[in-house]
Amino acid sequence: MAYGYPLPEEAPQQQGASKNYRNVPADNPYLSGGTLTFLSKVVSAIGPLQTLLWRNAQFGTLRHLKVLEAYPPRFNPTVIPTEEGHSGPLVTQGLFDKKLDTSFYTSADYVHAYKSQKTTPTAVAEYLLGTIQEPLHRLAFIQIREDLTLEAAKRSTERYIKGTPLGPLDGVPITVKDEVDVHGYEKTFGTAKKFDRGEGETTWCVKKLEEAGAIIIGKTNMHELGTDTTNNNPVHGTPKNPFNTFFYTGGSSGGSAYTVGAGLVPISVGADGGGSIRVPSSYCGVYGIKPSHGRLSGRPSPSLTPSNGVLGPIAGSLQDLALAYRIMSAPDPRNPDTTLFPTPAPLLKPIHSTAKKVIGIYRPWFDDCDSVVGTLCNEAVDRLASQGGYEIIEIPFIPYLNETRLAHALSIVTDMTTALDGDYSQYNAANKILLSVASRTPAIDYAAASKVRTMMMSHFAYLFQKHPGMILVTPTTPLPGVKIDPRDISAGVSDTNTSLKSMRYVFLANFIGTPAINVGVGYAEETRVPIGLMGMAEWGREEDLLGWGKDVVSELELAEGKKRKRGEIWVDVLRGVGIGEYILDTQV
Repeated sequence: MAYGYPLPEEAPQQQGASKNYRNVPADNPYLSGGTLTFLSKVVSAIGPLQTLLWRNAQFGTLRHLKVLEAYPPRFNPTVIPTEEGHSGPLVTQGLFDKKLDTSFYTSADYVHAYKSQKTTPTAVAEYLLGTIQEPLHRLAFIQIREDLTLEAAKRSTERYIKGTPLGPLDGVPITVKDEVDVHGYEKTFGTAKKFDRGEGETTWCVKKLEEAGAIIIGKTNMHELGTDTTNNNPVHGTPKNPFNTFFYTGGSSGGSAYTVGAGLVPISVGADGGGSIRVPSSYCGVYGIKPSHGRLSGRPSPSLTPSNGVLGPIAGSLQDLALAYRIMSAPDPRNPDTTLFPTPAPLLKPIHSTAKKVIGIYRPWFDDCDSVVGTLCNEAVDRLASQGGYEIIEIPFIPYLNETRLAHALSIVTDMTTALDGDYSQYNAANKILLSVASRTPAIDYAAASKVRTMMMSHFAYLFQKHPGMILVTPTTPLPGVKIDPRDISAGVSDTNTSLKSMRYVFLANFIGTPAINVGVGYAEETRVPIGLMGMAEWGREEDLLGWGKDVVSELELAEGKKRKRGEIWVDVLRGVGIGEYILDTQV
């Protein structure tokens, strides 16, 4: 089975709940500008007001759920499969034999260009370092170290000259989210505060990418402290959506998703505690995977949200998503959990369709989205069923989703307050309110949230055992994008209603520790913002998710009018270095 596998047990149905699905519309004020700034000062200074707001958020209701009396608290959702891992050489052939789509460049395009001497890693790095200074691109970055980038590019170029490249990522440009430690780069968590000045060690999973030859172009912008889903950032600037600059990128890994969606790099490193990889991946028209909790080592980067957060890749192609995930998931000898997971798949092993093609859908939840999102996501699911050989399982109920959303929110903001030093003066106005209120969480309520986790993990263990190989499918977000209000750029915004709606589907995988992936299925006609479909699999089944993603992509490529697009902001890097538009169609 697995270490830490939950007891497979169906959760009780909620009494009096129609179809066991309740989505009470949130009714929170929209705060911005001077009003937000004023209230942040008041709330952060008055303890009783913080307690009142905490109670108004309904956080104190979880302790009164009678159903939780049967469940012990679970503070860590890590589940480690014990089945035999993959075996074989470190590098095989096959992953890039044939592109799944030809809209975005892949790492293999860069490597092929280097091997054929059409360009060099140094030429690419120099071009990118000049390009990203343009105002729209610069908003996606918090720090750029030209010296470090050019030195890494020089070493890679020398390896290609000698005919000794390190492998399928050598010389490939990447970006890294600001919250992740990289030696030589500062870390701010998107704030005005310097948490680290670059003296420390590079985070393990990023170090694995560097050891494979990847060249870091810079550290990317993020929503301050990762506390929301838009990437509105009054301190470092707010990046624009590459498909429609009047819309947000999504967050909190918005800078990472922008750099991939705008064609600057094929791969970026993000972090996800409540959809922060999948939401921006969806809005920016790229791929993103949130791995199983504990699968990737983030050592020594301290997580602000250890009971929910993970690191993971964002990529312009599903094949690069697989490559980056496999490299990043190398076991870390100083992180015991990662050494117990099965061996990652060989780096260039082809992505295979899932062994058992089963899709699970909880229909009331799936359909609780804007009509354009529902139409595109249902079309994709229908095509998987009619052409892709998938069996559709209609799940009769998933109880306590609203309470689980509340428990996730309580756990993540409480984790954050314990990870910070209690002084919120250097953060934006929205975060001053959020953290001040979250600091009022009693231990009994945090424990109640953790009991909800135990119940939901058991319920999904029951579903996965009842339907082996099942992938739970929902839209990634229920919205066709979130529009930027220019008035919110300077002071920030607190728009809890939109935040909760954006996270309607993504929070669950974080809270119970399962892996989840975003795959694009089309574009909203009115906003032009991409729409994503999300798959969530059993713990440790990332390769199954990649296989499911391949089936989605393959079916859409065959469907009329479904071909993948580039956004209105698109940088053709390989043409920029003088070799013309270059699409790989042969084996690397």
